[in-house]
Amino acid sequence: MLNALLTTKLRIPEYPQGVVHRSRLSQALERGALDYRLTLVSAPAGYGKTTLLADWARTSRTPVGWLSLGVDEDEIERFLRHLHLAWKRVRPEIAESRLAILLGSPMPDPQSALSAFLNTASELASHEVLILDDYHLLQDSAVHDGMAFLLDHLPPNLHFVVGARADPPLPLGHFRARGQLLEIRTDDLRFTIPEAADFLRRRIGVELRDEEIQSLNERVEGWAAGLQLAALSPRQRGGGTAGEPSISGRQHFVADYLKEDVFEQLPPEVKAFLIRTSVLGRLSGPLCDAVTGDRGGQDMLERLERENLFVHRLDDERRWFRYHHVFAEYLLAELATRLPAEVPELHRRAAHWFAANGMPEPAFGHAVKGGDVALVIAICDRYVPEKISRGEFTLVRRWLESLPERLYADHPELTLARAGFLGATGAFEAFARNLEEVERKLAGVGTEEARRLRARATALRCAAACMQNDLERAEEFGDRAARELPEDDVFYRELINGALGDTYRQVGRWQEARERYLEALRLSEGSSVRFLSVHALGALADLSLRQGRLDPAAALWERARRIIEEQESWGSLPLPVVGWVFIRMAEIAYQRNEQERARDLLTRGLERAELDGDVRGMIAGHLLAGRIELTEGDVESAGEHLERARPLAEQAQFADWRSSFERFQLEFWLAQDRLRAAVEWCDRMLEDGALDARPESEVARLAVARVLLVKGDSPSLERARKLLRQLLGSAEAEGRAGVAIEALALQAVAAWKLGDLAGALTCLERSLQAAEPEGYVSLFVDLGLPMGRLLQKARSRSVRAGYVDALLAAFGSDLPESRPAIEALPEPLTPREQEVLERIAAGLTNREIAKHLRISAETIKKHTANIYGKLRVRNRTQAVARGRELDLLA
Repeated sequence: MLNALLTTKLRIPEYPQGVVHRSRLSQALERGALDYRLTLVSAPAGYGKTTLLADWARTSRTPVGWLSLGVDEDEIERFLRHLHLAWKRVRPEIAESRLAILLGSPMPDPQSALSAFLNTASELASHEVLILDDYHLLQDSAVHDGMAFLLDHLPPNLHFVVGARADPPLPLGHFRARGQLLEIRTDDLRFTIPEAADFLRRRIGVELRDEEIQSLNERVEGWAAGLQLAALSPRQRGGGTAGEPSISGRQHFVADYLKEDVFEQLPPEVKAFLIRTSVLGRLSGPLCDAVTGDRGGQDMLERLERENLFVHRLDDERRWFRYHHVFAEYLLAELATRLPAEVPELHRRAAHWFAANGMPEPAFGHAVKGGDVALVIAICDRYVPEKISRGEFTLVRRWLESLPERLYADHPELTLARAGFLGATGAFEAFARNLEEVERKLAGVGTEEARRLRARATALRCAAACMQNDLERAEEFGDRAARELPEDDVFYRELINGALGDTYRQVGRWQEARERYLEALRLSEGSSVRFLSVHALGALADLSLRQGRLDPAAALWERARRIIEEQESWGSLPLPVVGWVFIRMAEIAYQRNEQERARDLLTRGLERAELDGDVRGMIAGHLLAGRIELTEGDVESAGEHLERARPLAEQAQFADWRSSFERFQLEFWLAQDRLRAAVEWCDRMLEDGALDARPESEVARLAVARVLLVKGDSPSLERARKLLRQLLGSAEAEGRAGVAIEALALQAVAAWKLGDLAGALTCLERSLQAAEPEGYVSLFVDLGLPMGRLLQKARSRSVRAGYVDALLAAFGSDLPESRPAIEALPEPLTPREQEVLERIAAGLTNREIAKHLRISAETIKKHTANIYGKLRVRNRTQAVARGRELDLLA
């Protein structure tokens, strides 16, 4: 219902047959609007501004987007969202633009959104127009500042047309002086004699003499609404005869004329309907029935439309209508005069209908006007937590500030809502004061409602303690609130479980975190607060990844993605959450060697992380992007991603990402044959206690083991095996299957290099057994040629044949069939020459090799010369490349 009502604001208004097509003005718009940044159509009510703009919009050769403005757009975030939706109706592809991504966040940065709007507009290949009708209803200075910014930087192919009763607070003089403003004002909108004749002929159905038309048009000064009043007069008197319609004068006499010549001539049931429904900005049949207490509202609206009685249809289905502004203002004045005692009740009825149909914003406004405190409380109780979770802080602040302080004094429910808002916006001192006030007022009150409110206050204290990393107090508050909250108080139960789950995860209490997230997810099923569902799904997926379980993680992320892409979720989910979902899905696709899918997901995730400045997402995204580039052999692009991640990892307060960054840096160095740099880092990590002090220490341990394997001498290999055995023991004890799979794979490579084929195949088979059900691929491929050769040996012995074949296929052309070096060389390398070649590959100088092997530098030169001769190369680089080709090096 809410979406249907919003859609009426985005549609070019429908008007009854017989409307006068004012070609002189339409042609002026068609000719001129594309030559100016801003076209202003400004005149008092009743001069046909909306009719003109709608008529031109429907016939223009230029694509036109329409937005009817009102109180809903009187805040910058909503204004931009609704403006985007209006534009999307003529340019659907902007639904995938950076602008749409930004505005899909609950709290988009207005300046970033404005810049994205302009960037999107700069890509237009042809002219487009956006019409903003009833601009005079907007009061928020941030909206006017935003519009001024857009107009000042607008690219040449996008144009704004603004309809208003008065000049908007925009720098019109600035645009006028620069020749960027087209103006259509009251004098332009006055009906000419031919237009008046056409209008009266269509409305009245009879021909008037030229002098009668001229006389009437002079009396109303070309005012379209005045002519419409005159057109109604004979019909409402039951006449319909020829003769000059009468009207009592100019606009300031309109109330008298409407009363005497129009309203009083209507049947009683029509008058009663009009006056009682005048409290409504937009009308539908069921809504009117609720307000009037009668039936037949839909029939009455269609009758009024047929009789051209100042009612306009807003959609093709004839579900929504509105009164002409002039008529609506008259009716409201009549209501205040004739039935003042009924006004609050009419608002209350409207409020209850809107609330029952899921439209809290008009419901709240009518409830306040109707003095329905119980409904105000119910709306705050139901919707304030949801809107806070969606980031609609401006709306919630407006609601709360619109209530008199005496209501807070009398109703702790409202004070609790205010406390929740203050806590969410970081005003912790005011948050605490409001909670204390709630608890003071409810102390000793034994009603069920008092117990519920006290439990909610305790739940808020739990969430606040979690935000302050005070786990002991958080658990105390959480347990107490859980005991006292009613089972159906879903939001606050979700809040407790989500907050505690996050805190448990931060301190490594994984099982407790999982239990909390599962409970939060169970509670969130069917909840309108989509953020809580996505957060719980994402947290559970991350826990599954920590356990090496790709399938459950992928299924959870897919559920989160489906929620993200629902239309109802637009504008409700923070960009960091959305970006993180796509980045983590990309990580799983990468592990399964689905490189094209990984790139697509990563692009979407990284774009959202960068738009919102989400440091964690940007680090994760650039590290994964760099790893993908390394896999495809593009070392230069991988380095670019590494450097984009470096300042983020160094400056951010995410210590757990430091090890991930350094591990990728090591992989990058190894890809550049910069083994010396990698070994120096490894030596620092192997100093006493250095690894234990690292957050996410298993990441650092795996990185150290990888460097030791590439270094390749026997002491390094033995040290790697010892380190991996320790890591494997702790990973298996903690259920960290992903770490265990990789540790076993690295152990297999270490054993292979030490000549322990049986041990290598045993470790490899254990790793494959755990990895196959989850579909790991890249974990093995990233270990390079040694793992490839080991997998070839496993295939020759029928070790998990199907899975091994799939892994070998993923190596592609980078893994030719093994060819023993003895077949390719005229004379094999001696063991000492093999040692020298390995250290050349490690980047050591002759002097360093000599020192390491405890022989003279001259002897090293002789060995090097022998190596060059046997390999048929001329320098170190060629020797290393040839050695790897012949499987002499890893």
